[in-house]
Amino acid sequence: MENQFTQKLNRWLREVADGCHEIVTNPTYNMDMDFYAFQSNVSFQPELMIIGSNPGGNKEYSTMNREQGRERRTANNLGISDHNQFLVNDGWGSMRSLCELFSGPILRPVFEKAVITNIVYFNTGNFQELRKRMNQGGREALQFCVKKNMELIRLVSPKHLLLMGIPARDNLRPYFDKPLQSLLVTPVEKYNLIQETTLNGIPTYCIHHPSRNYKFNTGENQNLKRAVFEKILSK
Repeated sequence: MENQFTQKLNRWLREVADGCHEIVTNPTYNMDMDFYAFQSNVSFQPELMIIGSNPGGNKEYSTMNREQGRERRTANNLGISDHNQFLVNDGWGSMRSLCELFSGPILRPVFEKAVITNIVYFNTGNFQELRKRMNQGGREALQFCVKKNMELIRLVSPKHLLLMGIPARDNLRPYFDKPLQSLLVTPVEKYNLIQETTLNGIPTYCIHHPSRNYKFNTGENQNLKRAVFEKILSK
């Protein structure tokens, strides 16, 4: 099983590297963006797989290739590492609240071994920058990455899925098995803190993106979310 998983993953990585390279070098697009797929290790049937919006950063693909002395990104250079990069890099600033959410003896071990990716693999400061390029290759980039994410979910077969932010939630919504339901709301305003559904039968949870919506990712709201995920991931 492990050898079969590795073979399928390697094929997926080659397809992602080639597909992204073709998009960013297409002369009819405006997509000279660096790209990578992961901020973690990739394993079969992890307890948790996390899908965010997009990798941060604004460097052009051509600039990164020149600075690193390479012709292009390859299947061996898509961000797979031995450790959760949010923990290694102290939360990468604005994402520190994600590390705080998955803290404590129950959640931290799960977070350490989670498979972490994004709905799109192209570097932008935020997802809105990609939206501005929808008629310049951004639409094709998004469609390609959503398709590869669905393949990755089937390949990795996580026990739980966590979608962070509107782009991840809404671009995977067509694949949900059932409509989203509220699992946790704020005590006073009754705003959604956690929504739930299933995707390919996998329990799937949606939260506000940790780098935004400060009030949903701090204080009592953060503690409420942590308590819910502790129950879910300790079963």
